[in-house]
Amino acid sequence: MKVYMTADMEGVSGLVQWDAADRQRERELITADVNAAVAGAFDGGATEVLVGEAHANMRNLLPEALDRRVRFLSGQPKPLNHMGGLDESFDLAMLLCYHSRSGTRRGVMAHTYTGSVYSLRFNEVEVGELGADAALAGHFGVPIGLVTGDHAACEEARALLGSVETVAVKRGVSRSAAICLPVEEARELIRAGAAAACRRADAFEPFVLDTPVEAEVTFIDPSFADCVEHLPFVTRIDGRRIGFVADDFQAAFELFNALQFLAGTVR
Repeated sequence: MKVYMTADMEGVSGLVQWDAADRQRERELITADVNAAVAGAFDGGATEVLVGEAHANMRNLLPEALDRRVRFLSGQPKPLNHMGGLDESFDLAMLLCYHSRSGTRRGVMAHTYTGSVYSLRFNEVEVGELGADAALAGHFGVPIGLVTGDHAACEEARALLGSVETVAVKRGVSRSAAICLPVEEARELIRAGAAAACRRADAFEPFVLDTPVEAEVTFIDPSFADCVEHLPFVTRIDGRRIGFVADDFQAAFELFNALQFLAGTVR
């Protein structure tokens, strides 16, 4: 069984705020959560694992501390953004250390991609990074088997993906405070969740959106929409919203990804 994993940061065990001074600690914690999932995947029957990165500069995993059985994709930019390296050859995907979408009550460090985006919809379904990444996997026919992160992210995953395995490592009290499990307990649960997901691999269905795909992006500030509205495929809907249509989800996502980085240059 070939398994794809990608790791964000905000849903990692033991972290509740962004803090540049704690960068090395972040990397250690992300790597430990990933290693727990890798161990669980092999426990559950995986024969090959590729780990990608989904946070910030996408150079977060500590190479020397990573489980020696995996290959990993580090750095950016890259096609598919968080899901770089994924294709039809994988049997199962796992989203590790994820957070809920922007505006979620008690979502720990909740946001949607860069600081320019407030809301993202595809075919009228509102998604955050979790949902968009699940749809990218679905484009290749790959189901999501496990989501780890805070309680809000796990609720979002179950609402969108159904019977996916989830591991909540903390419960938000506010956007920047949470009640956390001890990290060793969290990692034991992540390992068990990954093993269970692999054993249930045939039970999961890919998250697939109908085509063509209609996208709608609500920016935080009208200036971001001003920046991209004159592109020939973009329709300006109102002060903060733009829309466009693409033939399939991969094309829709790559256009969104380019737009959100371009809009983010307006500061």
